[in-house]
Amino acid sequence: MLLLWAIPSYAQYVTVSTSATLREEPSSQSTILLHLNKGQNLTLLDDGKQTNGYYKVLTPLGQDEGFIYRTLVRRFEGTIPASPVSNSTRAIVSKELNWAPQVPVHYYDGTSNLSGQSLKDKLHALIDGHKEYAYSSDTTDVYDILKVTDQDPGNPDNVILIYSGFSVNAAQEYNDGKGWEREHVWSQSHGQFGRLKGPGSDVHHLRPILRQFNGSAGKSNKDFDTVGSRFLFEGAITDCLVSDSTWAPIPQVRGDVARMMFYMAVRYEGDDGYPDLELVNCSNTEKLYKDKPVYGNLSTLLQWHQQDPVDNWERRRNDIIFKKYQKNRNPFIDHPEFAERIWGN
Repeated sequence: MLLLWAIPSYAQYVTVSTSATLREEPSSQSTILLHLNKGQNLTLLDDGKQTNGYYKVLTPLGQDEGFIYRTLVRRFEGTIPASPVSNSTRAIVSKELNWAPQVPVHYYDGTSNLSGQSLKDKLHALIDGHKEYAYSSDTTDVYDILKVTDQDPGNPDNVILIYSGFSVNAAQEYNDGKGWEREHVWSQSHGQFGRLKGPGSDVHHLRPILRQFNGSAGKSNKDFDTVGSRFLFEGAITDCLVSDSTWAPIPQVRGDVARMMFYMAVRYEGDDGYPDLELVNCSNTEKLYKDKPVYGNLSTLLQWHQQDPVDNWERRRNDIIFKKYQKNRNPFIDHPEFAERIWGN
């Protein structure tokens, strides 16, 4: 199933004629809901009746109402012209697929009666020392692996982007900054571990992303939390949330993000030359901990883990990384209960 962000057709619409703002009320003093670019089409409401010189319209996604001043738009009769929906920036894909998990029978032997630090230590011993691949190489590198692990089940030529759920052409890797890139879900700034080895090239937390999306959100210096305002990207409101110090992806992948963060906090314990990555129960870690290898907010990640359970797309990804590449697994995909047993109250 493919869900497209498309603009519905109505009998009247307006086209933004210059950069403009959409406001909560028909007043220049009211709250700004959205910044609009020239050429955007908006559905006209109330039969085009003006209030204080403002038209009442729907937002580009048709989800909210707002007011725009009449001199900033041109009014048209008829249906909104067809708006092509690019599969690189306007599609949220379903990750539903049939997949039988392929967890080795004895992989988690010895974990059944453990909890807290003891379980964390045991899982670390099971998953550390994985086979490493280069971040960039003429042979198999991270780009090559992500084309397999993050394949769109509805379109094998595409990969699914983390945070947004967009689907893009897998062949367009980097492409002079115009294609997709590799995102460290545990940002490099929270540990200063670089890109060459260990956490810098660990595919369990590396995912495809658009550079423009990541840069616009300023995610690298933020912690994960469900606060802030809905994120505007290329003129469209998304279900991501952003504040001065926090970031949240779309709800459909929040559990995925949590489980990747749990994996990183267990895999990297500082005993192999890499930083000891830890999750903490607070946000604003950039100021509170500066360059230390910590990330927040643990309590939010535990909530996301429960609210967005493991799906077969994650299980498939975990199996592929284990069997074809790194030879280690994300335990929190195989056993979601491990998270509560380690970090629960």
